[in-house]
Amino acid sequence: MVRFKNRYFTAEIIPLDNGPTVQPLNLKTYDILKSVLATTEQIHGEFGAAAIKNGLDVKYCNESTQIAIIRCRHGPHRLLASSLPFLSSIGKRKVQLQSMYTGATLVKCYKFLKKFHQEKMNEALKMCRTEEEKKKTFEIMSKTKYGL
Repeated sequence: MVRFKNRYFTAEIIPLDNGPTVQPLNLKTYDILKSVLATTEQIHGEFGAAAIKNGLDVKYCNESTQIAIIRCRHGPHRLLASSLPFLSSIGKRKVQLQSMYTGATLVKCYKFLKKFHQEKMNEALKMCRTEEEKKKTFEIMSKTKYGL
């Protein structure tokens, strides 16, 4: 039996159509997969879409942090990596995909996310002036946006 190698893309999904009111993205894994396949087909044709389709999956999608981890087979992952920056919409929402990390295992991607969220939390705590503000910021960030 042959072992299939995978690559995992950690990407931040940045909404572009938010106006004065901030709306949650309400991401569905099927919508992300459909958008990624459509973009790859636009860039690389039917060959690109067929190459990445076999092992393509969304392993992690967090609506509050707007971060997703996309799995692809090793080899065709280069086609996916070159087409991700051109992804402009997921479902009916205008978005921009910012690639953060490419890893060989899901565990490494989670370790990267943990470190990334810790850095974001430290940045937010440095901006606080009083101990009370730090406590509030820590509670808010650990519960909602940047907690793992």
